[in-house]
Amino acid sequence: MRWTNRDPRALAPLLPLVAGAAISALVGLVVWLAVSVVPVSGGPGVRPPGGSGRGGADAPEGAPPPSPAGSPAAIDPPGYAPAEPVIDGPFADPTMIKVAGTYFAYGTNNGDATVPVATAQSPTGPWRPVPGDALARLPAWATGGRTWAPEVVPPRDGSRSYVLYFSARRKDGDHQCIGVATASAPAGPFVPQEGGPLVCPLELGGAIDPASYIEQDGARYLLYKSEERKTAAIYLVRLSPDGLRLAGAPKQIMGRAADEPVLVEAPDLVRRGGKYVLLYSAGWYFKPNYQTRYAVASSIEGPYAKGGPVQSTGLYGGKVEGPGGADVFGDETGDYLVFHGILDSRGGSGLVRGMYVARLGWDGARPAVQGVPVRYEAERGRLNGCVSALARPNASGGSAIGPFARDDCRAEVPVFAPAAGRYAVGVRYANRSGRDSDLEVSVNGYAATSVRLRATEGAGWGSVTATVELAAGWNTIGLRRLDGQGQIDYLELR
Repeated sequence: MRWTNRDPRALAPLLPLVAGAAISALVGLVVWLAVSVVPVSGGPGVRPPGGSGRGGADAPEGAPPPSPAGSPAAIDPPGYAPAEPVIDGPFADPTMIKVAGTYFAYGTNNGDATVPVATAQSPTGPWRPVPGDALARLPAWATGGRTWAPEVVPPRDGSRSYVLYFSARRKDGDHQCIGVATASAPAGPFVPQEGGPLVCPLELGGAIDPASYIEQDGARYLLYKSEERKTAAIYLVRLSPDGLRLAGAPKQIMGRAADEPVLVEAPDLVRRGGKYVLLYSAGWYFKPNYQTRYAVASSIEGPYAKGGPVQSTGLYGGKVEGPGGADVFGDETGDYLVFHGILDSRGGSGLVRGMYVARLGWDGARPAVQGVPVRYEAERGRLNGCVSALARPNASGGSAIGPFARDDCRAEVPVFAPAAGRYAVGVRYANRSGRDSDLEVSVNGYAATSVRLRATEGAGWGSVTATVELAAGWNTIGLRRLDGQGQIDYLELR
Protein backbone atom coordinates (compact mmCIF):
# COMPACT_ATOMS: atom_id res chain seq x y z
CA MET A 1 0.00 0.00 0.00
CA ARG A 2 1.38 3.38 -1.02
CA TRP A 3 0.08 6.32 0.85
CA THR A 4 0.37 10.02 1.44
CA ASN A 5 -2.12 12.23 3.21
CA ARG A 6 -1.21 15.43 1.45
CA ASP A 7 -3.49 16.75 -1.29
CA PRO A 8 -1.32 18.85 -3.63
CA ARG A 9 -4.37 20.66 -4.96
CA ALA A 10 -5.18 21.84 -1.47
CA LEU A 11 -1.59 22.81 -0.73
CA ALA A 12 -0.99 24.91 -3.85
CA PRO A 13 -2.87 28.07 -4.83
CA LEU A 14 -4.82 27.93 -8.07
CA LEU A 15 -2.75 30.47 -9.99
CA PRO A 16 0.59 28.60 -9.73
CA LEU A 17 -1.11 25.42 -10.90
CA VAL A 18 -2.56 27.12 -13.94
CA ALA A 19 0.79 28.69 -14.75
CA GLY A 20 2.55 25.38 -14.15
CA ALA A 21 0.12 23.59 -16.45
CA ALA A 22 0.82 26.15 -19.16
CA ILE A 23 4.56 25.55 -18.82
CA SER A 24 4.00 21.80 -18.88
CA ALA A 25 1.90 22.17 -22.02
CA LEU A 26 4.67 24.22 -23.65
CA VAL A 27 7.26 21.53 -22.79
CA GLY A 28 4.90 18.92 -24.18
CA LEU A 29 4.44 20.89 -27.42
CA VAL A 30 8.20 21.11 -27.97
CA VAL A 31 8.62 17.37 -27.41
CA TRP A 32 5.59 16.62 -29.61
CA LEU A 33 7.17 18.55 -32.44
CA ALA A 34 10.40 16.61 -31.95
CA VAL A 35 8.54 13.31 -31.97
CA SER A 36 6.67 14.36 -35.12
CA VAL A 37 10.02 14.84 -36.87
CA VAL A 38 11.81 11.86 -35.30
CA PRO A 39 9.69 8.73 -35.91
CA VAL A 40 9.22 6.20 -33.14
CA SER A 41 11.66 3.37 -33.78
CA GLY A 42 11.03 -0.33 -33.35
CA GLY A 43 8.53 -2.60 -34.96
CA PRO A 44 6.42 -5.38 -33.47
CA GLY A 45 8.18 -7.14 -30.65
CA VAL A 46 10.50 -4.23 -29.93
CA ARG A 47 9.90 -2.44 -26.66
CA PRO A 48 8.34 0.99 -27.29
CA PRO A 49 11.09 3.61 -27.04
CA GLY A 50 11.53 4.28 -23.36
CA GLY A 51 8.80 1.76 -22.58
CA SER A 52 8.71 0.97 -18.89
CA GLY A 53 10.40 -2.38 -19.31
CA ARG A 54 7.59 -3.96 -21.29
CA GLY A 55 9.38 -6.22 -23.76
CA GLY A 56 7.35 -8.41 -26.10
CA ALA A 57 6.95 -12.14 -25.63
CA ASP A 58 9.35 -13.02 -28.43
CA ALA A 59 11.80 -10.18 -27.87
CA PRO A 60 15.48 -11.15 -27.96
CA GLU A 61 16.46 -13.13 -24.91
CA GLY A 62 18.76 -11.72 -22.25
CA ALA A 63 19.66 -8.08 -21.85
CA PRO A 64 19.26 -5.65 -24.76
CA PRO A 65 22.02 -5.90 -27.39
CA PRO A 66 25.01 -3.61 -27.18
CA SER A 67 24.65 -0.14 -28.65
CA PRO A 68 25.28 -0.07 -32.42
CA ALA A 69 28.61 1.45 -33.48
CA GLY A 70 28.45 5.20 -33.24
CA SER A 71 25.27 5.29 -31.15
CA PRO A 72 25.31 7.51 -28.06
CA ALA A 73 25.99 5.81 -24.75
CA ALA A 74 24.63 7.04 -21.47
CA ILE A 75 27.13 9.16 -19.55
CA ASP A 76 26.89 9.23 -15.78
CA PRO A 77 26.92 12.72 -14.27
CA PRO A 78 29.57 13.65 -11.69
CA GLY A 79 28.75 12.19 -8.31
CA TYR A 80 26.37 9.53 -9.61
CA ALA A 81 26.37 6.24 -7.70
CA PRO A 82 23.74 3.47 -7.98
CA ALA A 83 23.11 3.57 -4.22
CA GLU A 84 22.60 7.36 -4.16
CA PRO A 85 19.28 9.04 -5.06
CA VAL A 86 19.04 10.81 -8.41
CA ILE A 87 16.05 12.75 -7.05
CA ASP A 88 16.62 13.44 -3.36
CA GLY A 89 13.12 14.73 -2.65
CA PRO A 90 9.63 13.17 -2.72
CA PHE A 91 9.39 11.04 -5.87
CA ALA A 92 8.03 7.62 -4.90
CA ASP A 93 6.95 4.73 -7.15
CA PRO A 94 8.86 6.10 -10.16
CA THR A 95 8.48 5.05 -13.77
CA MET A 96 10.47 6.21 -16.81
CA ILE A 97 10.07 6.56 -20.57
CA LYS A 98 12.26 8.06 -23.32
CA VAL A 99 10.98 10.43 -25.98
CA ALA A 100 13.09 12.03 -28.73
CA GLY A 101 16.29 11.72 -26.68
CA THR A 102 14.79 13.03 -23.43
CA TYR A 103 14.04 10.83 -20.42
CA PHE A 104 10.82 11.47 -18.50
CA ALA A 105 10.16 10.16 -14.97
CA TYR A 106 6.78 10.18 -13.19
CA GLY A 107 6.06 9.62 -9.51
CA THR A 108 3.41 9.38 -6.80
CA ASN A 109 1.74 12.65 -5.80
CA ASN A 110 3.79 15.03 -3.69
CA GLY A 111 3.40 18.60 -2.45
CA ASP A 112 3.90 19.99 -5.96
CA ALA A 113 1.73 17.85 -8.23
CA THR A 114 -0.76 15.02 -8.45
CA VAL A 115 1.58 13.37 -10.97
CA PRO A 116 5.02 15.02 -10.74
CA VAL A 117 7.34 14.84 -13.75
CA ALA A 118 11.11 15.18 -14.07
CA THR A 119 13.36 15.09 -17.14
CA ALA A 120 16.99 14.21 -17.88
CA GLN A 121 19.32 13.60 -20.82
CA SER A 122 20.58 10.32 -19.32
CA PRO A 123 18.83 7.69 -17.17
CA THR A 124 21.26 8.45 -14.35
CA GLY A 125 20.59 12.19 -14.49
CA PRO A 126 20.93 14.91 -13.60
CA TRP A 127 17.15 15.02 -13.16
CA ARG A 128 15.19 18.29 -13.12
CA PRO A 129 11.52 18.74 -12.16
CA VAL A 130 9.07 19.90 -14.82
CA PRO A 131 6.84 22.73 -13.52
CA GLY A 132 3.13 22.02 -13.30
CA ASP A 133 1.17 18.78 -13.11
CA ALA A 134 1.13 15.96 -15.65
CA LEU A 135 -2.49 15.12 -14.78
CA ALA A 136 -4.82 17.91 -15.90
CA ARG A 137 -7.44 16.94 -13.32
CA LEU A 138 -8.75 13.93 -11.51
CA PRO A 139 -11.77 12.08 -12.93
CA ALA A 140 -15.19 12.74 -11.38
CA TRP A 141 -15.07 9.50 -9.37
CA ALA A 142 -11.77 10.37 -7.62
CA THR A 143 -10.67 12.70 -4.86
CA GLY A 144 -7.20 14.20 -4.41
CA GLY A 145 -4.34 13.38 -2.08
CA ARG A 146 -3.78 9.70 -2.88
CA THR A 147 -2.80 9.55 -6.53
CA TRP A 148 -0.16 6.85 -6.58
CA ALA A 149 2.19 4.84 -8.79
CA PRO A 150 1.67 6.30 -12.28
CA GLU A 151 2.53 4.30 -15.37
CA VAL A 152 3.02 5.99 -18.76
CA VAL A 153 3.04 4.13 -22.08
CA PRO A 154 4.35 5.94 -25.19
CA PRO A 155 2.38 5.96 -28.47
CA ARG A 156 2.55 2.86 -30.65
CA ASP A 157 0.93 1.32 -33.72
CA GLY A 158 0.19 4.68 -35.34
CA SER A 159 -1.37 6.27 -32.27
CA ARG A 160 -0.25 9.70 -31.11
CA SER A 161 -1.58 9.28 -27.58
CA TYR A 162 0.47 8.72 -24.43
CA VAL A 163 -1.48 6.59 -21.96
CA LEU A 164 -1.29 7.18 -18.20
CA TYR A 165 -2.50 4.64 -15.65
CA PHE A 166 -2.81 5.80 -12.03
CA SER A 167 -4.46 4.81 -8.78
CA ALA A 168 -6.64 7.28 -6.89
CA ARG A 169 -9.11 7.30 -4.01
CA ARG A 170 -12.84 7.04 -4.72
CA LYS A 171 -15.00 9.90 -3.51
CA ASP A 172 -17.66 7.56 -2.15
CA GLY A 173 -15.42 5.45 0.10
CA ASP A 174 -11.97 4.63 1.36
CA HIS A 175 -10.96 2.54 -1.65
CA GLN A 176 -8.24 3.01 -4.23
CA CYS A 177 -9.09 2.30 -7.87
CA ILE A 178 -7.20 2.55 -11.15
CA GLY A 179 -7.94 5.21 -13.74
CA VAL A 180 -6.61 5.93 -17.20
CA ALA A 181 -5.82 9.19 -18.98
CA THR A 182 -4.35 10.24 -22.33
CA ALA A 183 -2.20 13.09 -23.61
CA SER A 184 -0.55 14.17 -26.86
CA ALA A 185 2.78 14.91 -25.15
CA PRO A 186 4.82 13.10 -22.47
CA ALA A 187 4.65 15.99 -19.98
CA GLY A 188 0.87 16.10 -20.31
CA PRO A 189 -1.55 17.42 -19.51
CA PHE A 190 -3.16 13.97 -19.33
CA VAL A 191 -6.94 14.09 -19.52
CA PRO A 192 -8.69 11.28 -17.60
CA GLN A 193 -11.29 9.00 -19.12
CA GLU A 194 -14.64 9.51 -17.43
CA GLY A 195 -17.41 7.05 -16.73
CA GLY A 196 -15.82 5.23 -13.81
CA PRO A 197 -12.47 3.61 -12.97
CA LEU A 198 -10.75 1.20 -15.33
CA VAL A 199 -10.15 -1.32 -12.50
CA CYS A 200 -11.99 -1.20 -9.18
CA PRO A 201 -12.51 -4.58 -7.43
CA LEU A 202 -14.28 -3.35 -4.29
CA GLU A 203 -14.73 -6.95 -3.12
CA LEU A 204 -10.91 -7.14 -2.94
CA GLY A 205 -10.52 -3.79 -1.19
CA GLY A 206 -9.75 -1.88 -4.40
CA ALA A 207 -6.64 -1.83 -6.59
CA ILE A 208 -3.34 0.07 -6.86
CA ASP A 209 0.02 -0.09 -8.64
CA PRO A 210 -0.91 -0.37 -12.33
CA ALA A 211 1.80 -1.69 -14.66
CA SER A 212 1.56 -2.10 -18.43
CA TYR A 213 2.89 -5.04 -20.45
CA ILE A 214 2.71 -5.37 -24.24
CA GLU A 215 3.27 -8.69 -25.99
CA GLN A 216 5.20 -9.27 -29.22
CA ASP A 217 1.93 -9.43 -31.16
CA GLY A 218 0.72 -6.12 -29.69
CA ALA A 219 -1.63 -7.62 -27.10
CA ARG A 220 -1.84 -5.30 -24.10
CA TYR A 221 -2.08 -6.28 -20.45
CA LEU A 222 -2.35 -4.47 -17.15
CA LEU A 223 -0.96 -5.77 -13.87
CA TYR A 224 -2.10 -4.44 -10.51
CA LYS A 225 -2.28 -5.25 -6.81
CA SER A 226 -5.53 -5.89 -4.92
CA GLU A 227 -5.71 -3.73 -1.79
CA GLU A 228 -7.27 -5.91 0.93
CA ARG A 229 -4.35 -6.68 3.24
CA LYS A 230 -5.21 -10.29 4.04
CA THR A 231 -5.80 -11.21 0.40
CA ALA A 232 -3.36 -8.80 -1.32
CA ALA A 233 -2.16 -10.34 -4.58
CA ILE A 234 -0.94 -9.49 -8.07
CA TYR A 235 -3.53 -9.62 -10.88
CA LEU A 236 -3.28 -9.61 -14.67
CA VAL A 237 -5.99 -8.47 -17.10
CA ARG A 238 -6.01 -8.09 -20.87
CA LEU A 239 -6.72 -4.64 -22.33
CA SER A 240 -8.22 -3.36 -25.57
CA PRO A 241 -5.75 -2.54 -28.40
CA ASP A 242 -5.70 1.14 -27.39
CA GLY A 243 -5.11 0.24 -23.73
CA LEU A 244 -8.15 2.20 -22.54
CA ARG A 245 -10.63 -0.60 -21.74
CA LEU A 246 -10.65 -4.09 -20.26
CA ALA A 247 -10.81 -6.94 -22.77
CA GLY A 248 -10.96 -9.93 -20.47
CA ALA A 249 -11.43 -11.15 -16.94
CA PRO A 250 -8.70 -10.45 -14.34
CA LYS A 251 -6.66 -13.39 -13.11
CA GLN A 252 -4.60 -13.65 -9.93
CA ILE A 253 -1.08 -14.64 -10.94
CA MET A 254 0.79 -14.35 -7.64
CA GLY A 255 0.16 -14.06 -3.91
CA ARG A 256 2.33 -13.60 -0.84
CA ALA A 257 4.54 -16.48 0.28
CA ALA A 258 4.91 -17.36 3.95
CA ASP A 259 8.52 -16.15 4.04
CA GLU A 260 7.69 -12.73 2.54
CA PRO A 261 7.00 -9.68 4.71
CA VAL A 262 3.37 -8.56 5.13
CA LEU A 263 2.19 -8.33 1.50
CA VAL A 264 3.16 -8.16 -2.17
CA GLU A 265 2.60 -5.18 -4.48
CA ALA A 266 4.13 -2.92 -7.19
CA PRO A 267 4.36 -5.48 -10.03
CA ASP A 268 6.50 -4.94 -13.14
CA LEU A 269 6.69 -7.52 -15.92
CA VAL A 270 9.41 -8.03 -18.56
CA ARG A 271 10.60 -10.92 -20.69
CA ARG A 272 14.24 -11.94 -20.33
CA GLY A 273 16.11 -15.18 -20.88
CA GLY A 274 13.12 -16.67 -22.66
CA LYS A 275 10.95 -16.27 -19.53
CA TYR A 276 8.45 -13.84 -18.09
CA VAL A 277 10.12 -12.10 -15.16
CA LEU A 278 7.84 -10.46 -12.60
CA LEU A 279 9.47 -7.97 -10.25
CA TYR A 280 7.45 -6.91 -7.23
CA SER A 281 7.76 -5.34 -3.79
CA ALA A 282 7.12 -7.03 -0.45
CA GLY A 283 6.65 -5.50 3.00
CA TRP A 284 5.38 -2.17 4.29
CA TYR A 285 6.42 0.71 2.04
CA PHE A 286 7.26 2.87 5.09
CA LYS A 287 9.51 0.34 6.86
CA PRO A 288 13.10 -0.80 6.28
CA ASN A 289 11.90 -4.34 5.47
CA TYR A 290 10.41 -3.11 2.17
CA GLN A 291 12.22 -4.90 -0.65
CA THR A 292 12.22 -5.86 -4.32
CA ARG A 293 11.83 -9.53 -5.27
CA TYR A 294 11.29 -11.47 -8.49
CA ALA A 295 9.50 -14.50 -9.89
CA VAL A 296 9.75 -16.34 -13.23
CA ALA A 297 7.25 -18.12 -15.47
CA SER A 298 7.08 -19.70 -18.93
CA SER A 299 3.56 -18.36 -19.51
CA ILE A 300 2.32 -14.83 -18.91
CA GLU A 301 -0.43 -16.20 -16.66
CA GLY A 302 2.01 -18.32 -14.67
CA PRO A 303 2.59 -20.24 -12.57
CA TYR A 304 5.38 -17.96 -11.30
CA ALA A 305 8.29 -19.50 -9.38
CA LYS A 306 9.72 -17.07 -6.85
CA GLY A 307 13.43 -16.37 -6.96
CA GLY A 308 13.97 -14.32 -3.81
CA PRO A 309 15.11 -10.74 -3.07
CA VAL A 310 16.78 -8.54 -5.66
CA GLN A 311 17.06 -5.48 -3.39
CA SER A 312 16.69 -4.95 0.35
CA THR A 313 18.05 -2.70 3.06
CA GLY A 314 20.29 -5.55 4.17
CA LEU A 315 21.57 -6.34 0.68
CA TYR A 316 22.61 -2.70 0.35
CA GLY A 317 24.31 -2.79 3.73
CA GLY A 318 21.96 -0.03 4.90
CA LYS A 319 23.03 2.39 2.16
CA VAL A 320 19.51 2.31 0.68
CA GLU A 321 16.57 1.90 3.05
CA GLY A 322 13.41 0.11 1.95
CA PRO A 323 14.16 -0.16 -1.80
CA GLY A 324 11.01 -0.91 -3.79
CA GLY A 325 8.40 0.32 -6.23
CA ALA A 326 10.79 -0.86 -8.94
CA ASP A 327 10.29 -0.32 -12.67
CA VAL A 328 12.46 -1.79 -15.46
CA PHE A 329 13.46 0.69 -18.16
CA GLY A 330 15.50 -0.17 -21.22
CA ASP A 331 16.91 1.56 -24.28
CA GLU A 332 19.90 1.23 -26.59
CA THR A 333 22.27 1.76 -23.65
CA GLY A 334 20.92 -1.24 -21.73
CA ASP A 335 18.48 -1.98 -18.92
CA TYR A 336 18.03 0.07 -15.75
CA LEU A 337 16.09 -0.44 -12.55
CA VAL A 338 14.20 2.70 -11.46
CA PHE A 339 13.05 2.51 -7.84
CA HIS A 340 12.54 4.47 -4.64
CA GLY A 341 14.19 4.34 -1.23
CA ILE A 342 13.31 5.94 2.09
CA LEU A 343 15.12 9.24 2.66
CA ASP A 344 13.17 10.31 5.76
CA SER A 345 11.20 7.75 7.74
CA ARG A 346 9.34 9.91 10.25
CA GLY A 347 6.10 8.36 9.01
CA GLY A 348 2.83 9.85 7.75
CA SER A 349 3.32 13.09 5.85
CA GLY A 350 6.96 13.12 7.03
CA LEU A 351 7.83 10.01 4.98
CA VAL A 352 10.04 10.95 2.03
CA ARG A 353 10.99 8.46 -0.68
CA GLY A 354 13.43 9.56 -3.38
CA MET A 355 14.16 8.11 -6.80
CA TYR A 356 17.15 5.88 -7.58
CA VAL A 357 18.44 4.49 -10.88
CA ALA A 358 20.81 1.52 -11.22
CA ARG A 359 21.98 -0.51 -14.18
CA LEU A 360 20.32 -3.88 -14.47
CA GLY A 361 21.85 -7.06 -15.87
CA TRP A 362 20.40 -10.48 -16.55
CA ASP A 363 21.88 -13.90 -15.92
CA GLY A 364 19.26 -15.58 -18.08
CA ALA A 365 16.07 -14.64 -16.26
CA ARG A 366 17.79 -13.72 -13.00
CA PRO A 367 18.06 -9.95 -12.44
CA ALA A 368 21.27 -8.44 -11.03
CA VAL A 369 21.35 -4.82 -9.88
CA GLN A 370 24.51 -2.73 -9.94
CA GLY A 371 25.22 -1.34 -6.50
CA VAL A 372 23.89 -4.37 -4.63
CA PRO A 373 26.96 -6.18 -3.22
CA VAL A 374 27.08 -9.89 -4.10
CA ARG A 375 29.20 -12.39 -2.17
CA TYR A 376 30.99 -15.27 -3.92
CA GLU A 377 32.35 -18.00 -1.68
CA ALA A 378 35.94 -18.73 -2.70
CA GLU A 379 35.62 -22.49 -2.16
CA ARG A 380 33.02 -22.63 -4.94
CA GLY A 381 35.56 -21.42 -7.50
CA ARG A 382 37.99 -23.45 -9.60
CA LEU A 383 40.97 -24.55 -7.48
CA ASN A 384 44.20 -25.84 -9.03
CA GLY A 385 45.27 -28.38 -6.41
CA CYS A 386 47.82 -26.51 -4.34
CA VAL A 387 44.90 -24.27 -3.39
CA SER A 388 42.14 -26.32 -1.80
CA ALA A 389 39.09 -25.91 0.36
CA LEU A 390 39.82 -25.73 4.11
CA ALA A 391 37.26 -26.20 6.85
CA ARG A 392 37.10 -22.99 8.88
CA PRO A 393 34.15 -22.76 11.30
CA ASN A 394 34.47 -18.98 11.60
CA ALA A 395 34.51 -18.44 7.82
CA SER A 396 31.49 -17.50 5.71
CA GLY A 397 29.98 -20.80 4.63
CA GLY A 398 32.28 -22.68 7.01
CA SER A 399 35.15 -22.92 4.51
CA ALA A 400 38.03 -20.93 3.05
CA ILE A 401 40.70 -21.68 0.45
CA GLY A 402 44.49 -21.69 0.72
CA PRO A 403 47.23 -21.66 1.71
CA PHE A 404 48.84 -20.27 -1.51
CA ALA A 405 52.13 -21.85 -0.41
CA ARG A 406 53.74 -22.13 -3.90
CA ASP A 407 54.17 -19.81 -6.86
CA ASP A 408 51.85 -21.90 -9.05
CA CYS A 409 48.98 -21.74 -6.55
CA ARG A 410 45.91 -20.06 -8.01
CA ALA A 411 42.12 -19.99 -7.81
CA GLU A 412 39.46 -18.69 -10.19
CA VAL A 413 36.11 -17.39 -8.98
CA PRO A 414 33.28 -16.63 -11.47
CA VAL A 415 31.45 -13.35 -10.75
CA PHE A 416 28.51 -11.67 -12.52
CA ALA A 417 28.58 -7.97 -13.46
CA PRO A 418 25.18 -6.32 -14.17
CA ALA A 419 26.87 -3.96 -16.66
CA ALA A 420 30.33 -3.31 -18.07
CA GLY A 421 32.41 -0.96 -15.96
CA ARG A 422 34.59 -0.51 -12.91
CA TYR A 423 33.87 -2.57 -9.82
CA ALA A 424 35.33 -2.92 -6.35
CA VAL A 425 36.13 -6.51 -5.38
CA GLY A 426 36.38 -6.99 -1.64
CA VAL A 427 38.59 -9.89 -0.54
CA ARG A 428 38.13 -11.36 2.95
CA TYR A 429 41.26 -13.18 4.01
CA ALA A 430 43.39 -14.54 6.83
CA ASN A 431 47.19 -14.41 6.88
CA ARG A 432 48.74 -16.09 9.89
CA SER A 433 52.22 -16.46 8.38
CA GLY A 434 53.61 -13.60 10.46
CA ARG A 435 54.44 -11.39 7.45
CA ASP A 436 52.60 -9.66 4.63
CA SER A 437 51.71 -11.67 1.52
CA ASP A 438 50.78 -10.62 -2.03
CA LEU A 439 48.33 -12.05 -4.56
CA GLU A 440 47.95 -11.16 -8.22
CA VAL A 441 44.36 -10.36 -9.26
CA SER A 442 43.44 -11.18 -12.87
CA VAL A 443 40.25 -10.63 -14.85
CA ASN A 444 39.32 -13.13 -17.54
CA GLY A 445 42.90 -14.40 -17.74
CA TYR A 446 44.67 -11.02 -17.81
CA ALA A 447 46.57 -9.61 -14.85
CA ALA A 448 44.73 -6.55 -13.54
CA THR A 449 46.23 -5.59 -10.18
CA SER A 450 47.50 -7.09 -6.93
CA VAL A 451 46.41 -7.08 -3.30
CA ARG A 452 48.47 -7.24 -0.15
CA LEU A 453 47.30 -9.52 2.63
CA ARG A 454 48.50 -7.91 5.86
CA ALA A 455 49.36 -10.30 8.66
CA THR A 456 46.39 -11.23 10.84
CA GLU A 457 46.32 -12.73 14.30
CA GLY A 458 44.43 -15.59 15.88
CA ALA A 459 41.07 -16.44 14.34
CA GLY A 460 40.59 -12.93 12.96
CA TRP A 461 39.98 -12.03 9.33
CA GLY A 462 41.15 -9.02 7.34
CA SER A 463 39.80 -7.42 4.18
CA VAL A 464 41.31 -5.68 1.19
CA THR A 465 39.76 -4.19 -1.95
CA ALA A 466 40.85 -4.41 -5.58
CA THR A 467 39.40 -2.20 -8.33
CA VAL A 468 38.88 -3.96 -11.66
CA GLU A 469 37.17 -3.45 -15.02
CA LEU A 470 34.56 -6.10 -15.81
CA ALA A 471 32.56 -6.95 -18.90
CA ALA A 472 28.79 -7.23 -18.69
CA GLY A 473 27.78 -10.73 -17.62
CA TRP A 474 29.98 -13.48 -16.23
CA ASN A 475 33.67 -12.80 -15.58
CA THR A 476 36.44 -14.80 -13.93
CA ILE A 477 38.43 -13.24 -11.09
CA GLY A 478 41.76 -15.06 -10.70
CA LEU A 479 43.97 -15.05 -7.58
CA ARG A 480 47.60 -16.15 -7.95
CA ARG A 481 50.38 -16.23 -5.36
CA LEU A 482 53.13 -13.67 -5.75
CA ASP A 483 54.75 -14.31 -2.38
CA GLY A 484 53.81 -15.35 1.13
CA GLN A 485 50.78 -17.36 2.19
CA GLY A 486 47.14 -16.76 3.04
CA GLN A 487 43.59 -18.03 3.09
CA ILE A 488 40.66 -16.50 1.18
CA ASP A 489 37.15 -16.66 2.63
CA TYR A 490 35.11 -14.93 -0.10
CA LEU A 491 35.03 -12.22 -2.76
CA GLU A 492 32.38 -9.52 -2.66
CA LEU A 493 31.53 -7.62 -5.84
CA ARG A 494 30.40 -4.04 -5.22
